[in-house]
Amino acid sequence: MRARVGRHFVAALALLCGCGEVATPAAPATISVDDPAPLQGGLTSLDAVGQAVVAALNARDAAGLADLLVSEADFKGRLFASLANHPNAIKMGPDLLWDMQRRQAADELDRALAQFGGQELRYVGLEPGQVEDGPVVRFHRRLALIVDDQRGERQRLQILGSVVEHLPSGSFKLITYRFRD
Repeated sequence: MRARVGRHFVAALALLCGCGEVATPAAPATISVDDPAPLQGGLTSLDAVGQAVVAALNARDAAGLADLLVSEADFKGRLFASLANHPNAIKMGPDLLWDMQRRQAADELDRALAQFGGQELRYVGLEPGQVEDGPVVRFHRRLALIVDDQRGERQRLQILGSVVEHLPSGSFKLITYRFRD
């Protein structure tokens, strides 16, 4: 039993390392990843994602921050094959990976909100550490959120995981929060 749990943990860890966070699949979707419809609640640019994160942080709006994350339906349906880049992750399936990713995102979101919420930050930009292109999605990984604080001092916040850009629709969604000190 311990060996099986260990293998599942290693598979989840491999998924996390491979895509910057645990994938978030949903129930079987009727829309394919290459459908031109935007991701549910998708924003129009990386900057729009960054601006929305800063606005929600300033307002201490946990629900608003959670709404910026990819939806369960898009994760489990449209994006799962792109996010699950390890055979064990695929075997674990979209439901388990969604649950794991959602729990991680909630913990990381709480930490980021406690550290940076209500500080009157001003959005400056997003700085992706790595960009990975797929056939119909682009992943912006290891993002740094660049802000000016109340004193006008520039800060580089490491609170975001990856952002998925759905190329057919031009829509963007945050996959998870990832607090790095």
